[in-house]
Amino acid sequence: MATDGSGIPLNIVLSAGQAHESLFALRLLDGIGVQRQNGSMKRRGHTVLADKAYSGNALRNELKRKGMKTVIPRKSNEKLASDGRSQLDRDAYRHRNVVERCFGRLKEYRRIATRYEKTARNYLAMVKLGCIRLFYRRLRN
Repeated sequence: MATDGSGIPLNIVLSAGQAHESLFALRLLDGIGVQRQNGSMKRRGHTVLADKAYSGNALRNELKRKGMKTVIPRKSNEKLASDGRSQLDRDAYRHRNVVERCFGRLKEYRRIATRYEKTARNYLAMVKLGCIRLFYRRLRN
């Protein structure tokens, strides 16, 4: 799931349980479109915040090529950046919990938390309905 800075879901990609999430990161980010004030669509964000599971050179290099800043801590067994520094923006990384809180709010819906839906298509539909409810709740406040 990708969210904006205030925790509103922007895109969701459902993956198989045995597949690693980082394999779907680029597809998730490519599906984001944010409408600007002038009406045109902005297709990418400025910064990607993620946990250590997404720490891989392939993903980092692709995001760098697209002009996005990565705030992803390196794994303990991973080499440091080429300039020898860790380069983790700790102030920006503190905002990663916005995505985790969004997951928590979605799991308030029993059908999503317990996965009552048998097919992936129906489960994704329920998650999208939950996201719409979160967005609507945010608009009312």
